[in-house]
Amino acid sequence: MNYVIGIDTGTTGVKAKIYDLSGQIVAEAYREYDCVFPKPGWVDQDINMLSRSNDEVLTEVIGKSGVDPKAIKSIGFSTQRCLHLYVDAQGKILRDGMGISWQDARCGAEVEWMNQNIGVGRHYDIVGMPPSVVWTSPHILWMQRYEPEVLARTAKILTTQEWFLHEMGADGFYQDYSNASLYGLMNIRTFEWDPWLCEQLGVNPDWLPELVPSGVQVGTVSAQAAARTGLAEGTPLVTGGGDQQCAAVGAGVISTGLAEVTLGTAGVSIAHLDEPRFDPNYRINCSASAIAGERKWISEGLQAAAASSYRWFRDTIGYLGKTVQAQGGQNAFDVLNAMAAKVPAGSQGLIYLPYLAGSVAPNFNSDARGCFLGLTFAHGTGAMARSVMEGVSLETRDILESFAQMGTPLDEIRLSGGATKSPLWCQIQTDIYRRPTVALEEGECAVLGAALLGAMGAGVFSSMREGVDQMVRVSATYEPNEALGPRYDEAFGLFRQAYSGLNQAGWFQAVSDFQARQSDMI
Repeated sequence: MNYVIGIDTGTTGVKAKIYDLSGQIVAEAYREYDCVFPKPGWVDQDINMLSRSNDEVLTEVIGKSGVDPKAIKSIGFSTQRCLHLYVDAQGKILRDGMGISWQDARCGAEVEWMNQNIGVGRHYDIVGMPPSVVWTSPHILWMQRYEPEVLARTAKILTTQEWFLHEMGADGFYQDYSNASLYGLMNIRTFEWDPWLCEQLGVNPDWLPELVPSGVQVGTVSAQAAARTGLAEGTPLVTGGGDQQCAAVGAGVISTGLAEVTLGTAGVSIAHLDEPRFDPNYRINCSASAIAGERKWISEGLQAAAASSYRWFRDTIGYLGKTVQAQGGQNAFDVLNAMAAKVPAGSQGLIYLPYLAGSVAPNFNSDARGCFLGLTFAHGTGAMARSVMEGVSLETRDILESFAQMGTPLDEIRLSGGATKSPLWCQIQTDIYRRPTVALEEGECAVLGAALLGAMGAGVFSSMREGVDQMVRVSATYEPNEALGPRYDEAFGLFRQAYSGLNQAGWFQAVSDFQARQSDMI
């Protein structure tokens, strides 16, 4: 038999899986890790640690599987988008090996400069996105101002996709279109770095990697990488994609009318497009798809914190779950899910705003902050746990309604990400979206999508459709509870009203400034 490996190097952990060509999981391995938070709103990540974690999970998954490494036909990577690093001419990562995360919000002033000097409309027309602290380009502006000595030594500014491929044996730095489309410098119509925008932002084109489609072989596993991982030397290395575009591929969202919602560390809602579709309000991104070898597009709305909100809740307020797990009981999340299931829909009127890392779509407000609103003595841990699930899903609904207003068809919504492990959260999403949803047998679609793209690049499948038909399978269909529709419509109205009221009153800006001053006093 033949096999393929997908590896998803995410924000909070890396997972590798070996699949057979029917999509069955043969073996998997995982490593959890952390980011670094130098100041409020600042988020760095150790890139060398990520590379070591990749090697460890590959070694483990191959060892667990019992598969002959020579039977593994390809490896494909799903990677965090916008996490970027600065590399010198000798190939050393600058800034003590630290990359700047997509969750980092230090460049708010630079985004405002772009809004004023580039213009929101013109920026959106070029790259398909309004300026935002999430993208790489405003961080480069920040580096020009605050770390010019690093840029003076920089030969390449990379995302982790091309860095990992190079570390494994690729002969250059190849960035796939899907990752590049969130860099903030790629023209979404031509799929090339935009020379005018680079000039306006002072970006040296030599810093930028070579652009290629997803699903393209860019090298083979080197002898050194084989020794580190257990892979066979010569195994094809294939461009995968940004984690969310990989998730769309792994969910089978490769034709018009299909949409996918991933609630992982971040939340992303994606609808497939055969032609670019632009939002006249500049709130919904038009990004590049990761369909192998093609230039296709997606409508995309990004949530900066999704399942990571629930993880934060587990580690702080809901630590009872971790206590039970540590004593040999249920998984911590299962404990919290059981408590949340006992609370009626609407969380007893408790509203959670999930802006722990600011708001991206549809508000694009880096100063937004997370809140529990409406707390009373009646609200316990279960109500708060459920309100986190509901708050994240209400933010997703805000994005899906923007899709619909643009005329993007939403015939079927497929659910993926860590939230699919909870049937309760799947049903909450369905009830809040007020549309039928489909959960997939492989809920970790980014890993499967990376494996599919690797298989395409190695010639295992003749088309994306063949690969999807063979490897993507539905596990459950959820129908909305219409009796809960009015209750969740009211909750959605309160959710939007809460954001609008706090923002218009200047509270988000004021508390963001207050936090910055507190950081300076430490």
